Amino acid sequence: MAEQKLIKKYNGIISEVQTEIKKLENDTRVLNKLYVILDVLHDEPISEIIKKHDISQGTAYNWIKQWNNGGIEGLKRKKGSKGQSKLTNEQLILLDEIIQKEELKTAREVKEKIEKEFSVEYSIRSVERLMKKLDYSYTKPYKIYTKMPADAEEQLKKTPDI
Repeated sequence: MAEQKLIKKYNGIISEVQTEIKKLENDTRVLNKLYVILDVLHDEPISEIIKKHDISQGTAYNWIKQWNNGGIEGLKRKKGSKGQSKLTNEQLILLDEIIQKEELKTAREVKEKIEKEFSVEYSIRSVERLMKKLDYSYTKPYKIYTKMPADAEEQLKKTPDI
């Protein structure tokens, strides 16, 4: 008996769902901030508010400052702050395939490939984060000394344990 699909998939559905989740997460953060502001407006002591909402005193005062500087809009995430990746999930999957196919080894090579294929600029550090997100790890190269004998590794293996 064939397994029935529970959800009809179409191109881009995963990124759409993830975008909506991000929007709602941001709305939830604003809602939490508004609850704190409401408690402040009701003259509750800050010590009670931070216990009630499980936040630090610094966070409470930051949210109050945001409120005083811009009202509800002041509590919302500013455009361009952190947030979304410049590449969609589909592009990340494609990038993963390109890295494997072309055997790209360094963040610099991946950065150049991203700029060429997707016309998106990233810093080297951001590319390293992307690669980590794609489950790639990187290590620092080890030094090979010029005066080292050609069979140094073999000699080291043959050295008796002391």
